[in-house]
Amino acid sequence: MTKSSLSQKKHEDICRLIHFLNDSRGMPQISCRYICNGPDVHSKIYIWSQPDEKIQILPTIAYCGSLNYTMNAFYKRRETVSRCNPLSAYWYYKNLLPDTIDCFDPIAKDKLRKVVNNSPDAVEEPDNSEKDYLMYDAMQPVATLNVSLLRADGSDTGYGSGINWGIRKNGTKRNRNQAYIPYNYQDKVEGFFPDRVNPDDENCPMFKVITKDFGSFHMRMAQQNNKAIHSVESNSILGEWIRKKIGTPSGGYVTKQMLELYGKTYVTFRKYSDGTYLLDF
Repeated sequence: MTKSSLSQKKHEDICRLIHFLNDSRGMPQISCRYICNGPDVHSKIYIWSQPDEKIQILPTIAYCGSLNYTMNAFYKRRETVSRCNPLSAYWYYKNLLPDTIDCFDPIAKDKLRKVVNNSPDAVEEPDNSEKDYLMYDAMQPVATLNVSLLRADGSDTGYGSGINWGIRKNGTKRNRNQAYIPYNYQDKVEGFFPDRVNPDDENCPMFKVITKDFGSFHMRMAQQNNKAIHSVESNSILGEWIRKKIGTPSGGYVTKQMLELYGKTYVTFRKYSDGTYLLDF
């Protein structure tokens, strides 16, 4: 959004999330570009388009307003948007592109660093996730729950399930970090996580979790009888976080012994009155 307030950690988080999403089956390919030249940009415009026989892209509908492109803005905050002329919105977007750089460009980090160093008004963006974690950590949770990463019988981790959901015996191509937390009957506490409002709904409501060292993301219960908990933005986020914590290579197979050597075979959720959770491992 702006060219002078992007921290290195935020840049790395953006690249990590986009990498996860683009490697996930069934997800559209997305890209992210930073404003690196000219005045800062604070506008929020959303454009829907479709292919056309005569021109490459035909803008069909557009909205502008206060809505940031964040999960909080779409699901939690009170925001407003209005329909606007799609051709004018697309023209505005296209005219910004020469002042941008792709987040995966090898020189993006250096380019942004130079902008910050040369701008007298630049302020490094704080790591809000870390601040939020410390704020909630100092508060009293309404409930705490340990959830095992092992199979229901506790014998080991699953193969092609749980933390190893992305690793398949039949060779099915998946991101090997794809994972979910098995929510077995012995761990379940009625009402601890948001449940389906309508039993026929395909998905449970999302809830936000904050980690101490891996930022924040959203989760929801899934599968029949709510027997799994996974990260919404990409189910690779959860697997990457756990592997990073125990020192296993990205995409590596995780065993019960590895978790025991780390010192934990479970994760801990702390629930707060506003519906936010801290997730510790």
